[in-house]
Amino acid sequence: MTIKYVCKDVKLTKAMEEACENKLSRFDRYFRERDTVDCVVTLSIHQDKKSLEIAIDSTNGFALRAKTIDEDFYAALDVIIEKLDGQMRKLKTQLSRQHKKRSFSENLMMENIPDFDNLDVEIVRHKKLSLAPMDLDEALARMDALGHSFFIYLDSSTGLVNVLYERKDHGYGLIEIDK
Repeated sequence: MTIKYVCKDVKLTKAMEEACENKLSRFDRYFRERDTVDCVVTLSIHQDKKSLEIAIDSTNGFALRAKTIDEDFYAALDVIIEKLDGQMRKLKTQLSRQHKKRSFSENLMMENIPDFDNLDVEIVRHKKLSLAPMDLDEALARMDALGHSFFIYLDSSTGLVNVLYERKDHGYGLIEIDK
């Protein structure tokens, strides 16, 4: 696994780098081809606290992401590692239930990922959407009117499906779906 660091208003010390590499090395055992896995560690200051985000991406579409804010970098790192471990266990459970996604999991060494004991997923509501063409401003207005944190719509200028969502920093994000 290759680890890259992105620092925004933070100086990365050797001790911080060693702590990250030590904690992230535990994820190496989950991958058959470690050289196809990239990890990006992003450090920044957010209102006098340390913000830490770790993204682990594989070339075959596998991705884990976690972010936390804490006064102490090392405490934030511990929280992130626990979140990523939980995501890995959840992914293992989902993949073992869905045998269709073999290409997605072929780089994962499933036997090394601990089981997630209490994952009982139940779909409690099912919806069908009828997408009407609209522009971004109308989609934003409808999302706010509904009080939802995301909104799926058909972009009138491109004819493609887009997902508008509210970010944790109260900004907005847009996912544009390719053909």
